[in-house]
Amino acid sequence: MKKHTIFLASVATLMLASAMLSSCKARKTKTNESDDAPVASLSQKLEVKPILLDTTHYGRDSFEAHNVRVSGDTLFIAAEYSGGCKEHVFTARHHGNYMKSMPPQLNLFVDHQGNGDSCRELVRRTIAFDLKSCRVGKSGTIILLINADRSKKVTYNY
Repeated sequence: MKKHTIFLASVATLMLASAMLSSCKARKTKTNESDDAPVASLSQKLEVKPILLDTTHYGRDSFEAHNVRVSGDTLFIAAEYSGGCKEHVFTARHHGNYMKSMPPQLNLFVDHQGNGDSCRELVRRTIAFDLKSCRVGKSGTIILLINADRSKKVTYNY
């Protein structure tokens, strides 16, 4: 009789535990853009800006470039900077001076204009640029060095 009571108590405890676990739902965190989000969905949400052939600096505010990647004709950069109170503008440009190598290399400069934002919130967002203006010929490969940093280089095949 005692064994039967212990068995029933064990079964009841297991049923209660499984009911509690199955009633809990996983919480989803909503973010604007994620580094793990599919690239195709990011390009639909983001404004894909042109890359300028220009030597002018369009901003000298600092930012960190993370997870630099190319998908199709679009360059994606996960940018991290201090701000949060004013609009921040990112501009990409190159000088048109391709390095003589196989494949050719190009310094691509990304300028950040924070518009005097003195807020200190850590802002993370993905920025996107159209790479078509960087092409040499109808098809090929170019190595892009982001802000002349060899650790942040990506390959663009077109």
